[in-house]
Amino acid sequence: MPITAMLDVHFGADHLVDGPAMFTAILKETRSFAGCLRVDLLADIADPAHYVAYELWESNEHDLAYRAWRQGEGATKLRDVLDRDPVLTKFETAVQS
Repeated sequence: MPITAMLDVHFGADHLVDGPAMFTAILKETRSFAGCLRVDLLADIADPAHYVAYELWESNEHDLAYRAWRQGEGATKLRDVLDRDPVLTKFETAVQS
C-alpha cells in the first residue's frame, strides 16, 4: 500500500538560500530511489525558513529502506543548515477521492 511521508524542516537564518538549494539537490537522489513515486518540495508562504518534502512511496518498506540508506551511504549534510531537528510524519490514505 502506498504511503505519504512528510519531512518538515526549518533552515537557519543564515541558510535561507543555500539550504533550500541543498535540499533540492538531495531530493534528486530521493526521486531515483527504488519505490519513490513522487517528491515535491513545498515552501511555506508565511515563513521563508520553513519547507516540507512531500514524498509518495510504493510502500512503507520502500520508505524504510530509503531512510536506512540516508543514515548510511546516502547521508547528507542537511542537518548542518537546519535550526532544529527535522520532523518526519508518515500517512496512509484513509479515504480516496
